Parts: sequence; structure tokens; C-alpha cells
Amino acid sequence: MITNQGTIGGVHWIELDGVTLPKRLGGHPALDFCNTWAGWGDVTEVEDARREWLKSYDVLVAWSVYAGLVSRDDADVLRRRAARRKAEAATVLERARALRVAVHDAVLDPADADALAALTPEVRRAGALVDVVPAGPDADAGADLAVGLEAGLELPVLAAAWSAAGLLSSPDVAKVCACPGIDCGWLFLDTRGRRRWCDMAVCGNRAKVAAHARRARERTA
Repeated sequence: MITNQGTIGGVHWIELDGVTLPKRLGGHPALDFCNTWAGWGDVTEVEDARREWLKSYDVLVAWSVYAGLVSRDDADVLRRRAARRKAEAATVLERARALRVAVHDAVLDPADADALAALTPEVRRAGALVDVVPAGPDADAGADLAVGLEAGLELPVLAAAWSAAGLLSSPDVAKVCACPGIDCGWLFLDTRGRRRWCDMAVCGNRAKVAAHARRARERTA
């Protein structure tokens, strides 16, 4: 259950079951997965703990529930298993972070052979564990393809990989854009060809303020 929401460092967040997560703004789970890292657009590429939203395996599981990739019941099972197998959970978390980079690069450039090669092993593992399940009440189709609990602690990673493969193999991948906001770079689907910012209220407003300040300096120069 989402119990709170707000803004940290200009980024909208929500609180789900006591875990703080970046608000979903991408329009697709694979893009929201990429947006669990803050500051893709920072050319300095400085490592900063504040950029990382996936700080633990528990957070990864919570995000997967929020994104609709893992059920609450399965998430409870994963948390219990992770508490007993901490080393394995830590390894899965590192795989998730590596997958995130590959997905980010691939959706921005589907011809990026290195990114696709990094993504492919996870997609293959996911494909071997995909189940045909009833679609949700708001879905257009009668059934859906989903990675099940048989994947074990890998479930959040493989579910994200399968989601990314779906996006990369659809026409929507041509609509992926990166927010030009200061220190942002978050990804989103521009389905109407008119969206510029991940969030107009944050990055768009920052740009307006910066432009206003620049014009004021030019007038007084």
C-alpha cells in the first residue's frame, strides 16, 4: 500500500510498505526500472549513493511489486528467502544493477550490440521460466506472460529483463526519450510526440527557472 509521497532532490517519490521508491513516470516498467538510478544525464558520472534507489534486495522486491512485475504474495516469499540467503540476494541485486545499465543503453539505441548482448542471457533465463497467466482486469488481452516464483530470488531481475525484451521488440521502443533536465536523463515513452520532460513539475520547472535567471543576467550584463 502506498502510504506517503513527496519530493527528494527534485525527484518525486512514493512510500510503499515503508520503502521509499521513485515514482513511476516512464510509462513502461522497463523504463521505470532504468529510472531507479538518478542522474543518467550527469556527464561527470560521479558515483553518489544518493543516485541509487535500489539500495538493497528488499528495495528491489518492493519496486518490483510497485511496477506490477511481482505479486505481493510472491514478494513475501522472496523476502523470507532472502533473509536466509543473504549472499545470494546480494548477488541478484548486483545483477539487477548491471541489467539496468544494459536496458538503459538498449532502449535508447536498439542497435547497440553490446547492450543487447548483456541483456540476452537474462532474457533467455526469464524465457525458460515464463508462465501463461490470466491478464489483469484492465488488460487488453485475455492472458499474459509472466515470470513465476519458480525463478527464486532471481524473480525481480528476470521479470525486469522480460519486460525490457517486450519493449525492445515492440514499436514503442522508437518512442523512448531521455529527459534533458539538469542531472536527470530519466526515460519515458513519448506516445504523442509532444512530451519533453520526465515530469514537467520538476525538470520542466527547473528549466524554466534556469532560463529566467539566464535572461535576467543577460539583461543586466
